[in-house]
Amino acid sequence: MKVTARKMLKAQQGVGMIEILVAILVVAVGVLGYAGMQMFALRGAETASYRTQATLVAKDALERLLVNSATAAGDIYFDVTSWPATSAASGGNFPTACMGAAACTPDVQAAADIAQLSWIVSNTLPLGMIAARDGCTGVGTPSCVVVSWQGAAPADCFVGDVISTSEPCVVMEARRP
Repeated sequence: MKVTARKMLKAQQGVGMIEILVAILVVAVGVLGYAGMQMFALRGAETASYRTQATLVAKDALERLLVNSATAAGDIYFDVTSWPATSAASGGNFPTACMGAAACTPDVQAAADIAQLSWIVSNTLPLGMIAARDGCTGVGTPSCVVVSWQGAAPADCFVGDVISTSEPCVVMEARRP
């Protein structure tokens, strides 16, 4: 049986097009996989950025608590009702009470610190909130500062006396002076 070149060409017609379509499909699946991986990496970087910012604000809060550790002021910091119950709208002017040459009592300084910390959290984290509390783990000490974001309240960061790992929170514990 002799096959002519012409018959071979007719038998091969369209095969190149199928190969090209399969190659395009393989490349498209690879590109979609890469895009999904990039989105996952971006989400992880965003979460890490929020966690870092929350850690810095919590550390700032702990330092303010230690500096202004007068008994009455300490009670203001650790009174849950002293902290905003909802996330403040971002923007606005930074609270400047007790800044500059004006002398403040420890109580007024505590209120100013709470206002400033709340402003910082609401302007650096989406729906950010902050609060200090005694007995983070069910005992009188340690005390802690809780920073939450993305709609979670600081109280949501605990399940009973255990720190929750399912909420977007940072909890820093410290012994109260």
